[in-house]
Amino acid sequence: MTTRRTAGLQSPGVTTDDGPRTPWDRRPQESAKAYLAFREYRDLGPMRQLRDVDGHPENTVRHWSHTHDWVDRATAWDDETHRLEDQRRLEAIRRMHDAHQRAARLALDKAIEALQILDANQIPAYAATRLLELGARLERETLTVSVEEMQGMAPIPLDGEDPWERIARDFQAATE
Repeated sequence: MTTRRTAGLQSPGVTTDDGPRTPWDRRPQESAKAYLAFREYRDLGPMRQLRDVDGHPENTVRHWSHTHDWVDRATAWDDETHRLEDQRRLEAIRRMHDAHQRAARLALDKAIEALQILDANQIPAYAATRLLELGARLERETLTVSVEEMQGMAPIPLDGEDPWERIARDFQAATE
């Protein structure tokens, strides 16, 4: 048994003689013209309408849609593309979050290193303190953001300003 792939999408579908199929694959009794029209319909996106399928009489398109279950098949396509998009987005958020944690740790380590080698008279106390504070805050914020917040399922409490932008601005001000 094989699983067919279509445009990078894989999903359990209708089982046929040649193995599992995705709902958006061509149906055994679906003509090449009808399937091409279905693909055009499917690719119109969630706001698709049968009248937007070009090159065929509207009655023919309606018949093909009813006979070959276009609405449900296109909805299955939408669901799968959204699922895959959400997976990619979540992985990108996780990578970004890890990078922010590493940056925070590095900033904190550099601040500590600078404090250890500098004479107290070489760096203003406010600048050293601010650098430590920013590194610690960035590290804390990256460690306390929940998975739900990363997935967009829970709101990240903001005061109207992106916390990363605020931290970057504060960091720049502390080092000037």
